[in-house]
Amino acid sequence: MDEATRAASPPATFWRRRLGVLAQRNFGLFWFGLVLSNTGTWMQLTAQGWLVYELSDSALTLGALGGVRALPMIVLPFFGGVVADRMDRRRLLFITQSGAALTALVLAFLTVTGAIEVWQILLLGFLASVSLAFDQPARQALIPSLVPRADLRKAIALHSVVFTGGAFLGPAITGLLAPAIGIGGVFLINAASYAFILIALGLLRVAPYRPPAPQSVWSSTVEGFRYITRHELILVVIGLSAMASLFARSYQQLTPVFARDILSVDITGLGWLMSAPGLGALSGAFIVATVGRLPRNGVLAGAALSGYLATLTVFALSQSFVLSVVVLVAVGLFNTVFSASVRTMLQMATPQAFHGRVMSLNTITFIGFSPLGTLFLGALAEPLGVSLAVVLGVIVVALVFGYVWATRGVLRRAE
Repeated sequence: MDEATRAASPPATFWRRRLGVLAQRNFGLFWFGLVLSNTGTWMQLTAQGWLVYELSDSALTLGALGGVRALPMIVLPFFGGVVADRMDRRRLLFITQSGAALTALVLAFLTVTGAIEVWQILLLGFLASVSLAFDQPARQALIPSLVPRADLRKAIALHSVVFTGGAFLGPAITGLLAPAIGIGGVFLINAASYAFILIALGLLRVAPYRPPAPQSVWSSTVEGFRYITRHELILVVIGLSAMASLFARSYQQLTPVFARDILSVDITGLGWLMSAPGLGALSGAFIVATVGRLPRNGVLAGAALSGYLATLTVFALSQSFVLSVVVLVAVGLFNTVFSASVRTMLQMATPQAFHGRVMSLNTITFIGFSPLGTLFLGALAEPLGVSLAVVLGVIVVALVFGYVWATRGVLRRAE
C-alpha cells in the first residue's frame, strides 16, 4: 500500500478512539437502531400530547394518558424481567418491538381517517406500554453481552440516552412537520421508524442465550425478590429512583400545558420545549461515556439529582420561552447522568442471572412511575396551576434525597 492510500485509509483504531464503545459492532448497531426508532417514538409522544390536550382541554386528561401508560409499567416489568432471564433476549425484543410498531400503525390509521377519539389514544397508549414493560428489562439485560465489562458504564450511559436522546430530534421534527403533514402523518413516520431497530436486531452477532436450569415463574419471581431485598444498595437506589420519577421526572407529560397556557406557543414551540431535554441528554451521555475520570457512581448520582431538582425548579417558575428552553437542556443533562449512574450501580451489583429481574425494577421506577406521577401532578395542576404542582413535587424529592444521603452511607460509597 502506498503512502497516499495509507493516508486515505486510517486504521481502525482511529475510529475506535473517536467513537469509543460505539465502534464496537454489536453495540453500535443496537444503539443507532434504537436512536432512530426512538426519534419516531418521541415524534409520536409530542404530537399525541398536543392532540389529547386539543381534544380535551384538560391537564387532568393529559395526566390520565400518563396514568394508563404507567399501569403496565408498574405491574408487568418484573414479570418481564423473569421472562428476560428465561429466554433469548434478542428474540424477546423482536416480539416487543413488533407489538409497539403495530399499535403505532393503528394510531396513525385512526388519526389519518379522522376517527380518532381520546379513549382510543388512551387504549393504544396502554397497549404500547404493555410491550414496553417486557421490552425494557430485556433490552437492559442484553447490554452486558454486547460490550466488555470494562466498557459497561460507557455503554449504559449511551443506552440511557436512547429514549431521551430521541427526544432531541423527535419533538423538533414534529414541530416542523406537523403543520405540513398533520398529526396523522407524524404517527405514520413513527410506525415506519420501528424498521430500524428490527433490522439492527437481525444483524447482531451474539452467542445464543443459555438460560439457567428450568424453574417455575413463581420460583423465579420469589428468588428475584429475595435477592433484591438482601442488598441494601439496590433497595436504596430503587427507592430514590422511584421518588424522583413520581414527583420530579413526571413534568414532561404536562409540557403542552406549559407551552400553550404559560409560554403562549404553538406545537412548534412545544417541539422545541420537548427537544431541549434531549439535547441535554445527549450531552450528559457523551460526558459520561468519554470523560476518563468521574466521581464514584453514588456521588455522581447525588450531584446529578441535586442539579436536576434545581434546574427543574427554574423551569417550573419561568415565564420566558427562551429561558425555559435553555434550562430544559440542563434538566436533560442532569437526568441522564443520574440515570446512567443508577443503572451502572445496579448492573455492577448484580450477577448476570439476575440482570433481567433487577433491571425490571429500574424500568418500573424510571419509566413506569414517571407517567403515574403525571396523573398526580395533573390532578394538582387543575386547582393549583401546573407551575406550583411541579415545584411541590421537587420539594418532596429534595426532602427524601436529603434524608437518604444523610442516613445511607451505602449510596455515598457506591462505586
